[in-house]
Amino acid sequence: MPRSAASSVVSIAEEPPPKKQLVTASSSSSLLQLPDEITVNCLARVPRCYYPTISLVSKTFRRLIASPEIYIERSVNCRTEHVIYVVLRSYATETPRWYSLNLKPFGNESGSTGIGISHRLVPIPSFPPIPCWGMSIIALESEIYVLGGCIDDELVSTGFVIECPSYRCRYLPSMKQARGCAAVGFVDGKLYVIGGCDPLSLNWVEAFDVKTQTWETLLGINNVEVHEKTITSFVMNDKVYIMDRKNSFVYDPKEGRLESDMLLDTQWSVCSCVIDDRLYTFGSKHKIWVFDPISRNWSGLKGEVDVPQKRDGCRMANHGGKLAIFYNRDKSFSNREEGSTEIWCTEIELERRGDKTWGTTLWSNLVITLKDPFTMLKLEKPLKVLEQLGLIKR
Repeated sequence: MPRSAASSVVSIAEEPPPKKQLVTASSSSSLLQLPDEITVNCLARVPRCYYPTISLVSKTFRRLIASPEIYIERSVNCRTEHVIYVVLRSYATETPRWYSLNLKPFGNESGSTGIGISHRLVPIPSFPPIPCWGMSIIALESEIYVLGGCIDDELVSTGFVIECPSYRCRYLPSMKQARGCAAVGFVDGKLYVIGGCDPLSLNWVEAFDVKTQTWETLLGINNVEVHEKTITSFVMNDKVYIMDRKNSFVYDPKEGRLESDMLLDTQWSVCSCVIDDRLYTFGSKHKIWVFDPISRNWSGLKGEVDVPQKRDGCRMANHGGKLAIFYNRDKSFSNREEGSTEIWCTEIELERRGDKTWGTTLWSNLVITLKDPFTMLKLEKPLKVLEQLGLIKR
C-alpha cells in the first residue's frame, strides 16, 4: 500500500492500529531462567499428556520432566494421574514390550467416540527387560513388582521392582521356590505368592514383607486339588482370589486356608479386574458381569455399554475407578499377508444404584496398530497380544 493511503487510514481511525508484539527469544525462554524448583512446580501443574511436547522445547525441560522431583511435586499438589501399563507380546517374537496408555490432547481422531478424547498406547523403550513368559506382575502405588517367570527355558526365583516413572530397577531377595504363572496379591503389607510350582512343594505359598524385605514360607495346601500354574488372581476383602486352568479358589492369608469357589467358576474369565472390592468380568451372554464377595452374587452390568465382539484376547483394568477394556481386532484372518493387529480400548464409568451397577461408555478408540510381520498369526486361535496390565498412579 502507498504511504499516503496508509496515512489516510490512520487519520480516519484517529488512532494507529495496535502493534503486534513479537515473541523474542528472551521472552520465550523466561521460564528457563527461573530456578529448577520453581520450574518444576509450574510443570507439575500441567496435564501429563502435554509432557512429550514440552520435552521438545529444551534440554532443561526434558531433564526436569524426566526427573523424579516433578512427580513428587505432582503428588504434593494433588495432581497425580492414573496410568495403565500394558505388556504386549506376540507368539512369534516372544519378546514382551511395555506400553503406557497416554491421552492425546488435541481432539478426536477418526474411528473414536468421546468428545475431544483420543488415547494411544505409547512404547516405553527404557523399561527393564522381563522374562519371556510366566512372570507374575502386580502394581503397588508407584511401583511394579515382577516375580519369577521363565528365562532360557528355566523357571527362576528372582524378583525385582520397577520404580515408575523413572523406570529404575531394584532387585528383591530371591524367593525360596522358582515359579512360573504364580498367583500374587498384596494384603496387610505383605506380598503373597501362591503356586506356579509343584503343589506338593513345601514353599507353595510364600509371603514377602515389604518393610523387612524378607520372605517367609507359609503352610502348604494339602486339602484342595490345584493345578501347578494359575491364570489370573486378584485381591478382594483381604483375600486372594485365584483362577487356575480348571477351577477357582480363595486364599485367606489370616487363616492360611485355601478353599475352592464353584460360584466364581460360573462367570469368571481371564478378562476381568477388581474395582472397589467387586469383580468385573466379561462372562457369558456377551455381557459384563459383576461379582459381590459379600453377598456372594453375580449380576449383569446395567446400561448401554460397548463390549468387544469376543472375549478371547481381551483384558480389563481398573483405571482410577473406571473400567478399561483392552481388546484386539486381528486382521490376519482377512488379510494374512499383512497380519496386522488393531488393539482398541473402551473406558466405562461405573455407578452403583442399590445392589445394581450401571455403566456408561466414556470413550472408545483404536490405541495401537501392530504391523510387525512377526505378529502374523498362523494358528487357528486369535493372537494373544494382551499379556499383562498394571495400574500406576503418578
